[in-house]
Amino acid sequence: MRFIEFILSLRLKFKILMLFGLILVLPLAVLMGITLERTSRMASQDFNRNLGYAASLFRESLEDQLDSLKIRAKTVADFDFYTLAGMGFSAETTVPLMQYELIRSGLDYIAIIKNRSEIILEQGTPPSESLARIIPAMCHSQLNVNLYVIGDEPWIFASAMITKLKTEFPQHVIFAQRIPRDFADKLKRLTGAEFSLIYAGNRILTSQMDVYGKRKSGRLMENPDTANGQTEILGRSHFFVREEALKGRISETIRLEIALPDSEYNILGRTMRRDFIVFGLLGLVLALITGYVLSWHIAGPINRLAESTSLVARGETGILPEISRHDEIGDLTSNFREMVISISTEKELKEQRVRELNTLFEISNAVNLFTDSEELLKFVLTHAIDALEAERGSIMLLDDSTDELVVKVATGGRYRVFASNPVKLGNGICGQVARNGSGIICNEGFKDPRFRNFGGLMPVEDIRSLICSPLKFKDGIIGVINIVNKRNGGQFKDSDLSLLNLIASQAAVTIENNKLYELSITDGMTRLFVHRYFQARLNEELLRARRYGLTMSLIMMDIDNFKKFNDTFGHQVGDQVIQKVAQTIRDTVRTGIDVPCRYGGEEMSVILPETRAEEAFQTAERLRENIASVSIPHSSGDLHITVSIGVASYPVHAHDRESLIKVADKALYTSKGEGKNRSTLAPETSLV
Repeated sequence: MRFIEFILSLRLKFKILMLFGLILVLPLAVLMGITLERTSRMASQDFNRNLGYAASLFRESLEDQLDSLKIRAKTVADFDFYTLAGMGFSAETTVPLMQYELIRSGLDYIAIIKNRSEIILEQGTPPSESLARIIPAMCHSQLNVNLYVIGDEPWIFASAMITKLKTEFPQHVIFAQRIPRDFADKLKRLTGAEFSLIYAGNRILTSQMDVYGKRKSGRLMENPDTANGQTEILGRSHFFVREEALKGRISETIRLEIALPDSEYNILGRTMRRDFIVFGLLGLVLALITGYVLSWHIAGPINRLAESTSLVARGETGILPEISRHDEIGDLTSNFREMVISISTEKELKEQRVRELNTLFEISNAVNLFTDSEELLKFVLTHAIDALEAERGSIMLLDDSTDELVVKVATGGRYRVFASNPVKLGNGICGQVARNGSGIICNEGFKDPRFRNFGGLMPVEDIRSLICSPLKFKDGIIGVINIVNKRNGGQFKDSDLSLLNLIASQAAVTIENNKLYELSITDGMTRLFVHRYFQARLNEELLRARRYGLTMSLIMMDIDNFKKFNDTFGHQVGDQVIQKVAQTIRDTVRTGIDVPCRYGGEEMSVILPETRAEEAFQTAERLRENIASVSIPHSSGDLHITVSIGVASYPVHAHDRESLIKVADKALYTSKGEGKNRSTLAPETSLV
């Protein structure tokens, strides 16, 4: 009663202030509830969206593994092994193909099964157990694929019946591939989630690591049948969900566990809840003092901040609330801005890192795609230009004999060559980079005092900005990579130089590895492929021609009267003869398609993929004529060279490698016997 009497005894302005305080507190409480509920809802939606995205990525990746192995098994059964099956799957003919397929398809085990249980031939390392149980289960149908857990490791098995055979007992091809331990690591980097496959209470595959960098596989400590819950991974709270991995696709009961870290929206909600409480108390005090001023001075900024949080929740981080005050609301807005800026920066860094990793991954794989050094350099340069969003660029390699940089490849724009003259170390920007071993950003372009014009075809005025990075291998510099002009007219940044340094580092290793590979397969004197490479490529082209129903041809040639050159003029002249013939062969055949080889001594060969017999004979004649036009200066007069050539084709003249070589060699000796300096196409009756 005394409190009511006290209220009634207050002056009217204080009553209005108290009433205004109550009116302000109620809307503020509603605003707090709406904002926090919206944040909570966004957190739930964010979790479900991330969970669905992570689960779909994992399942799609696993299903791709299954489908890829099944399709590969079906293709091999219908084409490769169907041809061999008619010969009874002898080890002599079948094992090399199985070994080739084992390496090519990245398999761990491959086998041919008769009558759904009997192993005829097998290659690779079979699973340590349960094979006798798995094979009959896999061979009960014409085409099958399944996932089994063997020895706490997930294996993919695919089987395909050789359906075109008319035999008493069915014959199947079995492929087996162990799922790698790092299968989910890439998905983890993409989604931020932790993935595990659970079977019989054990983690058989996981991306989770402990503090020592060891995978947390093995027996689950908690109840493996729990559908969802909270767990802690490396000191951070995660929410996990467990459900069947591939329902209806595999026979094993394998569960997929996806663990996601605590949502940023939950953290934001807790932060906002704390800040709202502080702000509410402060607002109440201020309302009692300056009610009519604070009525519009608080609600407006809060609403704008709530709208900003909604925009951020939808991924629109480019619109941020302005900071125009220095009180608690200003601090809250500033913290929110810093948080959003931090999220945007982190997102950009992650996207940049993904871009860097993708670029480096593609470049690292290029060594498996290219055997030609120039094509490899073009591939590296093109990816560097695209990654830095530039107009053009060039790669210069260091000539060890002169210590000068020489342009090896240039691309982009309308000029093919950037500098026609060699560049001394320390001269110009590229020379300084090669000498000092550190990259340079030159956003002033040709106006930079360090810039030099080395007589290139491109006008220097076209160079608005330039970035240059050294190609380092071990402790030395092997060249530089130059990138010119941002496409949007902007300037190069430190992040661009960092990315270019990574590309240059990977490119240097790739270039040196390619050089080593070229040296290993190339004859030092003739620069033709060596005999070992000839045998491997001929076998590969025959397999490809047989698989896809193509033709291919082989040219064998021998230098006429070569012993006379050696005996009469000496071995040095003999070497010059071999080198001239090899150079003519390289200049005549199709670059990147035909395979010129040194078969042995003065005998050369050329593999011509997808080439009919008549076309191969025309190529042989062109080779013979070009070689006949070559002369070697000598004190006794110009020396002229002729060759005898034999030509054979698959499948017209032979069906395997040895027979094809034999038929072409026989045609070669026919040319020798009929007067030399001629080409002979093997007759079709010579089919072996």
